[in-house]
Amino acid sequence: MTQYAEWLAGVEADLRAGKDRLDDIDELFQATFLGTPGEKAQAVWCIAKMGQNKVHDRRILDLLIPMAGDGDQSVRESVAWGIGEAAGAGLHDERSVGTLLQLLGDGDPLVRGMAAWAAGRLRKKLGISDPGLDSALEGLLGDRSAYVRKSAVFGLGREG
Repeated sequence: MTQYAEWLAGVEADLRAGKDRLDDIDELFQATFLGTPGEKAQAVWCIAKMGQNKVHDRRILDLLIPMAGDGDQSVRESVAWGIGEAAGAGLHDERSVGTLLQLLGDGDPLVRGMAAWAAGRLRKKLGISDPGLDSALEGLLGDRSAYVRKSAVFGLGREG
């Protein structure tokens, strides 16, 4: 068992149960660069999950946004998800739009779709729209992936 595996499993289980693990955010950050690739992905997911759990702490975005260029698709997808969930908690960062623009152009459809969804959350929850985001989302309306196309519709605020 690796250095973080058991601890991360406990943190993830607590977060899934809606428990507050904000006191562990610094250790989660450490796991993103000291843990194995799988532990890093799990730590990033846990940080994003804090956004979904409506934790009002800007460190969530401070830790997620720099990871948008990670080589692991699941990390990039969690970054997009975390930005969208943080918007639901009322958190925004001036870097969020640029990060989502980057992720909307990702080679992986799961990342593109999640970034489009997150852009919709910025629009819906915080009233934030951006011409560059809108243009990128318009371009995704013709994406090969039905998931990406549907997420782009949501991102543009055009869902049913």
